[in-house]
Amino acid sequence: MRVFVKAISLHVIIVSAFLFAAPFNSAAEVVDRIVAIINDSVITLSELNAATTLAMDKFNVDEKKDPSKVTELKSKVLDSLVEQKLVKQAADKAGIDISEREIDNAVEDIKRQNGLTQESLLLALAQSGLTVREYREQLKEQIRQVKFMNKEFRSKVSIQAEDIEDYYKTNIDEFYGPASYRLNLIFVPSEDKAVEKQKLKEIQEGFSRGHDFRDLASHYSEGPAASLGGDMGYLKEGEMDKTIEAAARKLKAGEVSPPVVTPEGTYFIQLIDVKKSAPRPLDEVREYIHDRLFKKVMDERFGFWIKEVKRYAHIEIRF
Repeated sequence: MRVFVKAISLHVIIVSAFLFAAPFNSAAEVVDRIVAIINDSVITLSELNAATTLAMDKFNVDEKKDPSKVTELKSKVLDSLVEQKLVKQAADKAGIDISEREIDNAVEDIKRQNGLTQESLLLALAQSGLTVREYREQLKEQIRQVKFMNKEFRSKVSIQAEDIEDYYKTNIDEFYGPASYRLNLIFVPSEDKAVEKQKLKEIQEGFSRGHDFRDLASHYSEGPAASLGGDMGYLKEGEMDKTIEAAARKLKAGEVSPPVVTPEGTYFIQLIDVKKSAPRPLDEVREYIHDRLFKKVMDERFGFWIKEVKRYAHIEIRF
């Protein structure tokens, strides 16, 4: 069990999550060495290995099956660690202080977000090879970096009402909810193959003779709403069994599906009506669009800032 920490505020601080990897284990003894120098800070091989181990778990990378992907991932992890060091240096230079109360609040947030008690948190820390003091120090640095980024960028980002309205109009398809299908259903279970076969034959003969679907459902169906002619009412996409939903999508109003065979039994589906949803009103999604645009601008600002910082930093990679 590892302790995973959600980024407290900004996307750019995700790199600091690599601090929370379990210790890197190797069958052979590894002599630690410096793999990168960033101004007056260094990144060691053990730091890189630990962060890479966490990334491999997160992205389901198997070192034995795809060693080239591990090498590629390790390179990306190193880039992230370099950026983390640069952000930390800038935060330190800005003299941003973090109180013990802020760290306490962060710990409580993490426990709540991950469903951890104090005892389970301590157990997770122990299994990850971290002491409480080390964990709090790492949280302190994460909070410091977030506060620095807020100070550096957040106050300078302003999302206007017209920006939100333009996004809404341009991406209107994004705000449509799922369509609703009104279905009649006949279900014949597969418990007794002989009985099932006979029932299916009689149902299909009924269709051939033009019998009403609801009458056949009332007589033969052992599924829900059989007494109501199999009328399921309106069901939204995602509320139905995937097999039934896929069959319903192929039908036009009034049409009946071919037999839909599942492990539980066989279905016949009649589509009565389809309701396409209207887009959610702008006022309902205004905050969502604001956050999305805000994140986009923040990411762009950080990208430009870190690029400029790298230009003037002393960065030496020894990996």
